[in-house]
Amino acid sequence: MPFVKYILPALAASQLAFATSDPCGNAKVQNQGDADALAQCGTIKGDITIAKSYTGTLSFSGFENVTGSITCDGGENITDITADKIIKIGKEFNLNGLTRLTTLAFGNLNNVGSISWNALPKLQSLNFNAGVTQAGDVMIQNTGLTSLDGISLKQVGMFQIQNNRDLMKININNLMNASDLINFSGNYDQLMIDLPNLGTGTNMTFRNISSISLPSLEKLTGQLGFWGTEFKTFSAPNLTTVGDVVFMDNSKLTNITMPVLTTVNGGFNIARNDKLSSINLPKLNRVTGAIDFSGKFNTVDLNALNDVEGGFNLQSTDGNFSCNHFDNLRKNVIKGKYKCDAKTNKPTTSNGNSGTSSSSGSSSSGSSTATSSGAAVANGASVAVTGVAAFFYAVAQLL
Repeated sequence: MPFVKYILPALAASQLAFATSDPCGNAKVQNQGDADALAQCGTIKGDITIAKSYTGTLSFSGFENVTGSITCDGGENITDITADKIIKIGKEFNLNGLTRLTTLAFGNLNNVGSISWNALPKLQSLNFNAGVTQAGDVMIQNTGLTSLDGISLKQVGMFQIQNNRDLMKININNLMNASDLINFSGNYDQLMIDLPNLGTGTNMTFRNISSISLPSLEKLTGQLGFWGTEFKTFSAPNLTTVGDVVFMDNSKLTNITMPVLTTVNGGFNIARNDKLSSINLPKLNRVTGAIDFSGKFNTVDLNALNDVEGGFNLQSTDGNFSCNHFDNLRKNVIKGKYKCDAKTNKPTTSNGNSGTSSSSGSSSSGSSTATSSGAAVANGASVAVTGVAAFFYAVAQLL
């Protein structure tokens, strides 16, 4: 019959459409009913997007894996998100602007592609009983978290923890390597950080912390920087190689211990740490950038130094050391511009800024510090918070 040639293609098309409409594929959750419909699935083969308009408690059950992301942007009326079965989120776990969220409970979650949580000011703790041991980048900003219990990483890419004003303690015992920036800034000003097994990394920058423990750290390919901290001593007993090093405006710092440090592949800057009385780097052999030390220290041990590719600036108000030793290095060891002054009323950095916090100067702790080799040591701790995050955080304070 001639009409069959029309019916069969139409039937085939309808079957194809039915086959490709996967109830366990991409899902948009606008109410609890939408979430309940996913309970039949073992795996969600795609993304779960939580609608901005969702209100109240959201509970996921049934499925264990999400191949894509779980995201919610601006769900300001969501109070709780729980998922008792989810083990793995393949891509992003992204929550932004959930200003009333108080509970985040993913009891079995241990593997996430990346974490990005921003503007969650009512969230004080994580109910992650299994502990997230695998994740790529982790960025947690503007939350009410008091600890990161439940984040039990062994390796991480970027690890940025910023502007969490109630965050008092971070102890990530399992973390051994970071392949990108580790940055702590703008959190509780008495934040204590313990990374006992971190052995290698790239860039690490810290601001507004009261203690830092890095007993296993051996090598950084990038910067190690501290600005405006509250700790008295810094110790890296096993650190041998690092990129740029910065200690700037640490008002309580009295001691820096890096007894086996041999190589700085960049610039080395110490300035405006007014209680730091001695600089002892007995095995420091090579600096590929500039050395720029200024302050109120009275002793300096750089006796192993035999190669400085950039300039050398050493100025102090209280120095009991002699510049004669460094004068002798000027010809063959120090390649760049040279200055040494053990007793000057106004010590300055190599670019002319004040070397002590008690004397006037043109710079602030948020500025970059130029090295004599022409490079710049950037203040990695001053990464700006996005306008959206700041807005949501301000709004939450009024709720």
